[in-house]
Amino acid sequence: MAQTIQMTNEQLQALIEAVRASAVSAAGNAVAAGESSTSKTKGSFSNCTHRFGGARSHDEVEEFITNIVTYKELESISDENALKGISLLFYGIASTWWQGVRKEAKTWNDAIGLIREHFSPTKPAYQVYMEFFEKKQEDSVAIDTFVVEKRALLAQLPEGRHNEETELDFLYGLLNIKYRKHIPRQSITTFRDLLEQGRIIEHNNQEDEAVSKGPLRGARRVDRCTYCNFRGHTFENCRKRRQAQNEGNDD
Repeated sequence: MAQTIQMTNEQLQALIEAVRASAVSAAGNAVAAGESSTSKTKGSFSNCTHRFGGARSHDEVEEFITNIVTYKELESISDENALKGISLLFYGIASTWWQGVRKEAKTWNDAIGLIREHFSPTKPAYQVYMEFFEKKQEDSVAIDTFVVEKRALLAQLPEGRHNEETELDFLYGLLNIKYRKHIPRQSITTFRDLLEQGRIIEHNNQEDEAVSKGPLRGARRVDRCTYCNFRGHTFENCRKRRQAQNEGNDD
């Protein structure tokens, strides 16, 4: 027979408080364990998918740097851990290069500066201008693509070298004639204005091409002969009509 245990109100209250304290402590330990586990997975480039192989391309270098700087911020990686783990992001010639220069990088910003200095050194202004004016817009190149490429070149100039109006003057003369004859220079004050008007012209040209090509082959009108009522030929070249006409002449 089970033995009945009697407790006073004070004892019951003390037991409830003990159980509550134990539950709170267990929850706190679980949270701490979760934070510890999270801290182990964060704070490094081990899961970063961005890689750099040593291409000497301004665009590729800047894209790589932008990606890893953003990843570092999102994952709350400290400068110290980022500097230790940046070697994980290199492969090929870039990995070999880093082995030789890593001692020169005392800080995270040093590492970023070394990448730019070696793989994407600043171009002298005259070289940027030569590349900018080297090619005009070809007929097959969309205006969005052309403007993006030219603005990327201008961005390599020292900051504040030209205002937007001057840059538009540079680019306007390189536009294909199909844009310049419809977009007066004085009608645009920003690159956004240029792109908006250029897209309209491209859309209209596409419609004109579709109209000039005529209806689709499946929808093409097929001639019907008014003499025999068969499709595929006309009254003038109907063989049945000619045969009947020749028979009539023989009679």
